Amino acid sequence: MVTGHPGAKKALAPGRLISVTNAVVIIVNYDSGERLHRCLLSVLAQQPPPKRVLVVDNASSDGSATSLPEGVELVQRSGNGGFAAALLDGLAASQEPFVWTLNPDLEVQAGCFAAAEAALEADERLGSVAPRVLQQDAPDRIDATGIGVTSRLGQLNLDHGLAPDQVAADSQLVLGPLGGAALWRRSALERAGSFDARYFLYWEDMDMALRLQLVGYMCRTVPEACVFHEGGGTVGHHSPRNVFYMVRNHWVCLLRSLPGPVLRERAGALLVAPIRAALLYAGRGRGLSALGGLICGVAMIPASLWSRRQWARRATDAQAADRIRVLMSDADKNREVTRNAPPTTQGNES
Repeated sequence: MVTGHPGAKKALAPGRLISVTNAVVIIVNYDSGERLHRCLLSVLAQQPPPKRVLVVDNASSDGSATSLPEGVELVQRSGNGGFAAALLDGLAASQEPFVWTLNPDLEVQAGCFAAAEAALEADERLGSVAPRVLQQDAPDRIDATGIGVTSRLGQLNLDHGLAPDQVAADSQLVLGPLGGAALWRRSALERAGSFDARYFLYWEDMDMALRLQLVGYMCRTVPEACVFHEGGGTVGHHSPRNVFYMVRNHWVCLLRSLPGPVLRERAGALLVAPIRAALLYAGRGRGLSALGGLICGVAMIPASLWSRRQWARRATDAQAADRIRVLMSDADKNREVTRNAPPTTQGNES
């Protein structure tokens, strides 16, 4: 169900530009409290503003989606089906050619939308662009400039913990954007099969990034497009739910979406990577959640292989494997650099 809020308090000052972009903003909400309101105000302050702003609410119980600013539409779900399922509902309720996916614990900085959309519009080879995500509690530190996968098949938030002046000032090719702060080309999403609701939480952005590569699209960073990220959201860093889905979805994503040549070359790493991640989380006191994730991940392997067989018919880019090998090498180098970054409250992934 999509509803508007004509009676809600106006969030925009008089004199706002009338022109709009060709983008829809989809924010997935679940008990986000005041974070959602702050995020929406930063979105609505963009110039020019997005054409539509949708909040897809996963049956929140805290009332965070009951009083939205004027111009924001609500897509109300009857239950919490996870992040990707909510994104699919938002995509079904809109048709704009550019799609922003944002977490409610973000604050978008001035000029972010204009810079990112200009980059996507300028290059039809791009299926997505990655804004620069800065840490809310450490604004001089980067949370991610995009996501990558290492040669050991670990997921990586690129440039995590580095200062902005330690990373490239110009646009760089990366595997994909952080799913909670991303701009996508709708036609590219459709060609790649769109998001997969089975992930519930985590790895759906990696899955989408890999599949976009397989059908011939790339992703670039846009350093001028910045957002601040609080991190953790309603799930929390290294919470039992966070750990369970991070471990469970590891095999699911890579078995489904890595190019065949890379999968065969890295078969040993694929076997070990989720186990290594589970041991890492166990060392942080989350052994039961990590074990549960491993067991459920193993149980999902047959479905992942079947999905891969169906999906493989869509893959069209013969150079995708070579491109992903290069991006893996870049991620390895990035991992070594970020290991030496000052410790922060938002840890990098495995």
